[in-house]
Amino acid sequence: MESCCECLWLEQRLRSANNYYIRLILQQDRMIRDGDAEASAFEDAMQEAQSGRASAARDLLAHRGTHQALSLLRTRTAGQL
Repeated sequence: MESCCECLWLEQRLRSANNYYIRLILQQDRMIRDGDAEASAFEDAMQEAQSGRASAARDLLAHRGTHQALSLLRTRTAGQL
């Protein structure tokens, strides 16, 4: 599959969103182990981070779909020549 600048940007966006979500999980886990009562306050931030991660993944998959569609179109066009 072809890659373009937008592919690379979307992959980085997904990687960053995933890393942020993991950091929140680890921080909340550390707070729970330390007995910090404010650990539950991370739930909203974690839900937002998970939503951001899902959004980044959807955008990347949709963009890759455009590459597949263009590739299929090129293949069909080349076959007609």
